Amino acid sequence: MATVESFQKLLKSLINCSKVIGLEIWTAPGKLLPASYFLFSQVLVYYISTVYTVRKYSGDTLHVMKVLITLGTAVQLSIKFFIGLAKANKFKLLTNEIEVDLLGRFENGTADETRVLKRTGRILWLLFRISTIYPTVGCVAFMFYPLIEYMINGAVMPLFLYELPYTDFSTTVGYIMTMVFQVTLLAVGTLGAVLSDFSFFMFAMYAMARADIFIVHLGELETMLNERNPEEKLQSKLREQWIVCLSDHQQTTNFLNLIEDVFGFFCLVQVVMGVIALCDGMLLVALTDWYPTYCFLLAMFTQMSIYFVIGHFVELKIDDMYNKVISMPWYKLPLKEQKEFTLLMCRQQRPMMLTACGFMTMNFETYMSVLRVLYQFFVMIMQYVG
Repeated sequence: MATVESFQKLLKSLINCSKVIGLEIWTAPGKLLPASYFLFSQVLVYYISTVYTVRKYSGDTLHVMKVLITLGTAVQLSIKFFIGLAKANKFKLLTNEIEVDLLGRFENGTADETRVLKRTGRILWLLFRISTIYPTVGCVAFMFYPLIEYMINGAVMPLFLYELPYTDFSTTVGYIMTMVFQVTLLAVGTLGAVLSDFSFFMFAMYAMARADIFIVHLGELETMLNERNPEEKLQSKLREQWIVCLSDHQQTTNFLNLIEDVFGFFCLVQVVMGVIALCDGMLLVALTDWYPTYCFLLAMFTQMSIYFVIGHFVELKIDDMYNKVISMPWYKLPLKEQKEFTLLMCRQQRPMMLTACGFMTMNFETYMSVLRVLYQFFVMIMQYVG
């Protein structure tokens, strides 16, 4: 997405996805569609069915755990949906800033500027293909679970183990109703996961692109200052380049702060519910031979890991900004610009990073801490089983 046209092409796919699930973000931010009410009814039926099934099998702990394996995903997607509705205007604002202030301004810029945008575009298209193909293939493959279960054990099983109230899936009509509901909910949930996750990836990538543009412009200013005879250069050009750098830095920090405001709770929900789902899955791996558990574990682990990876790359890019600022020969600036440089340094030293609502930083250090807790939990389970 090095041009506005290519970005709009990508955005069109996201808009279509949002309309299908009833989450209006870009065309009419915050508006409830018929698909929204349909989704509300589906999610409500899911929660009622989960509570009904848990109460029905309350004496069978392992069966209850199998039923609850999907709860973490359902809760996080439900919360993300309501966050999307509540902050739809901020999603729209982020999109407009990308389209107008970044792509519209630099798509026909210098070679270094367009190189940054082209690199970001290639990575985003790759992420978009992965974000759409991987969940789709996983869902289609998981839909064969009832068939595999029937071929191996001769048992008629629904897609998921929660049961619709007053519906017996052992009957033909009950089984069809259960499967239609579960397949529909799975498809909508997959679209919601793709939309929420890729939106996070997209805005984070363009935040890094903004930082790269700032680094490029600061490098150009450094080149001007390192000229043998800076007095020969027009002071107006130096001042103009300095103002561009200040504007880029302000826009980059504002963009990052807006992303943190929109996606902070996204990240918190993703981590908390991901850890709960992973713990449930590890218990099932240790105590049963129910193979669908591995599918849930892989999906949840991959999804949670990508959030930390993206957050870590954003942190590295912020470090690059800081290193570029402190390495600049600021003492060669005119006196007025030196004073402004002090203000820029003060702002750069304030924390700018993606966090889970301020509770934890989305980087590799936190990721390793989460993995350590999960590993200790799994070792404890295995010792108990042994």
